[in-house]
Amino acid sequence: MPDVPPLDIPVGATATLDVVVTHELTVHFDELGPVHPVYATYSMAKHFEEAGRKLLLQHLQPGHAGIGRSVAVEHLGPAWVGDGVTVVARCTEVSGNRLTCACTATDARGRELGRGTTVQVVLPEDLLEQRIGPAARAARG
Repeated sequence: MPDVPPLDIPVGATATLDVVVTHELTVHFDELGPVHPVYATYSMAKHFEEAGRKLLLQHLQPGHAGIGRSVAVEHLGPAWVGDGVTVVARCTEVSGNRLTCACTATDARGRELGRGTTVQVVLPEDLLEQRIGPAARAARG
């Protein structure tokens, strides 16, 4: 494992993201066009990752950066344009340089719209830059 101090994020710590469903967050595929006028599963996945990152940033040490490793989403119910959605990421595990969060999305009435998990990996900023920065892309050819 790279030289990363242990993450100091208590199990149970949370971060909240408030979202209002817009047309841009509904199901619209690049090739197929619009499909359903409801909150897209891929938008929910993005918001799960964002809420998890919001939690990580509260605890990230200087000189380190987080990057997404995985996301899983179970989409349970629809939300329509104009609906408010609350996304909560809750730390369920810290293992070495990895943060795992359980995520939920609920509407204003408290109805669960989705649940899932995210995992982020923390690395030294310079190592992450070597792996995904402009020089890494140029070396790819």
